[in-house]
Amino acid sequence: MTPYLSSPRVILDCDPGLDDAIAIALALRHLQVVGIATVGGNVGLERTTANALALCDILGATHVPVHAGHDIPLSGSLEHRATEYHGPNGTGSVQLPNPSRPPTSVNAVEWIVETIRGEEGLTVIATGPLTNIAHALNAAPDIVERIAQVSWMGGSSDAGNTTAAAEFNCWVDPEAADIVFRAGLERLTMIGLNVTHTVLLDRPWIDQLRTDINKPELTVFADLLDYYEVRQRSLTTLAGAAVHDALAVINVSHPELLAGIKRPVEVILAEGAARGMTLVDRRPRREPAPVAATVIEWADGDSIRQLIHGALTCGSGSGTGDPSAA
Repeated sequence: MTPYLSSPRVILDCDPGLDDAIAIALALRHLQVVGIATVGGNVGLERTTANALALCDILGATHVPVHAGHDIPLSGSLEHRATEYHGPNGTGSVQLPNPSRPPTSVNAVEWIVETIRGEEGLTVIATGPLTNIAHALNAAPDIVERIAQVSWMGGSSDAGNTTAAAEFNCWVDPEAADIVFRAGLERLTMIGLNVTHTVLLDRPWIDQLRTDINKPELTVFADLLDYYEVRQRSLTTLAGAAVHDALAVINVSHPELLAGIKRPVEVILAEGAARGMTLVDRRPRREPAPVAATVIEWADGDSIRQLIHGALTCGSGSGTGDPSAA
């Protein structure tokens, strides 16, 4: 693949995770991935790191550094992981090959800070709890003005999934989300359940994907989606697999496929039924909000499914980022 130097340069902070696997494939195909940071979320840090490394192997991206970050949220405790959806290893019933290399470092926060200080205008795509990003902003407040955008899959302007109010990534570490939302970032985009639940990969789509895959090593993605689709249909009323994290990548690579409005957002920290909720203020007010994010409210599902199909049938190439590739 020919390098497309105009595509955004990104840090991908993730907790793979079935839908993170799809996000990684999309990012490596359409963006310039400076590096990957892993965080504990869907499963523990040891597994998310191993999964990220193995996925880079499968996608021919062993040149992309992978840095292990924090396993435990800022509060110091975590009730449970998302193993009911992702399985104990984060990849359901699918066994990824052992990684060909160890993580580049075990200090993702230090790497994030150094990388952003060294290159202004990077975008951060976060598809898990915001623990690493909050630690980085706490350690180095000066990096706020150097970040082009934080694109986060998390929260919801509607119902939650882990609780009635809270989406999983925000529920895991609401204190981290609050720090990021209050940091004064120039562009913070929240891609929540209210929109990710509208873009589903159903059984016929996954079966067609398996038929169309032209590289044997990529059949693992059809296997991952097989498991994920079954789990989501058995645990929810959704009619397919909602690949939530993919939309945080597409918000950066193909922003025309999503639309949102800048709104005040408050992360609820108090103990109780609402903890971890992203309270989106929809009132038609004129005064500026102290904490605001672009809340995505619409996605072009057909075009997004086409992008995912292209990334999973042809692979990532060199991972240098071709924004026009389908």
